[in-house]
Amino acid sequence: MAPYEKQHLIAAISFELDHCDDPIVYETYTKILNCIDYELARKVASNIGSAIPDKPESENHGKTSKSLSQLYYTPENSNIAERRVAILVEDGFNADEVKAVFSALSSAKARTFIIGPHRGEIRAEGDDRSSWEIKADHHFEGQRSTLFDALYIPSGRHISQLAKNGRAVQYVREAFGHCKAIGAAGVAIGFLRDTVDLPGVKFQDEDSSDVKTSYGVVTTGKLDAEAVAAGPLRIARDSKDFMGAFAYVISCHRCYEREMDGLTSRVAY
Repeated sequence: MAPYEKQHLIAAISFELDHCDDPIVYETYTKILNCIDYELARKVASNIGSAIPDKPESENHGKTSKSLSQLYYTPENSNIAERRVAILVEDGFNADEVKAVFSALSSAKARTFIIGPHRGEIRAEGDDRSSWEIKADHHFEGQRSTLFDALYIPSGRHISQLAKNGRAVQYVREAFGHCKAIGAAGVAIGFLRDTVDLPGVKFQDEDSSDVKTSYGVVTTGKLDAEAVAAGPLRIARDSKDFMGAFAYVISCHRCYEREMDGLTSRVAY
């Protein structure tokens, strides 16, 4: 199993045994775990307040099986087909960005959803009543971030409204805590850095058209909507364009480096 999978197993067993108030249950289970793996037993025992074994009950046989790890089932070619991506908006979002990103993700067979403060029409950036509108598929309270594989936050003056919306802030923090891919452009970078306050992440400068990927968070100061719309979308680790880099992070399923480096435990959600 991968290191993060072992950590998940320890956390899962510790969670369940924490619900057992009778010491006979968790002390006995610690002994059972010690027959399986010494380090597993020690770490679980430490979490649940059980007696920590000082030696293994039996030596681990040392055999391995690749199929025990989810990594064994990773597709050979990177793709984002059927991945669910949420685009977060308030009135005043950048319409060109949303159109381009929506189109690029859809071309790669990802499923894209608009999430806003309410279901229904959300108006794009612009002062006239003819400004482009989209319909939000769901609102922040209706569809949690845990139901999506990735989030994208476009630029636009809507960022000031998102920053005042505690549920929107929590939405992004929760996605970060669950190791989901996150993308942002322009002033949305400041939203992630200053309001959401993601720890340990390095962001691209808001006036730069270059792309930076840090712990599964992909940012660019200036998203070239025309170039994105022109396509085609190239999903690869070495992608220099925003959509290629963002799609690659989505294809990796989760950014478990956040978890292993202790970043997810620093975010309240």
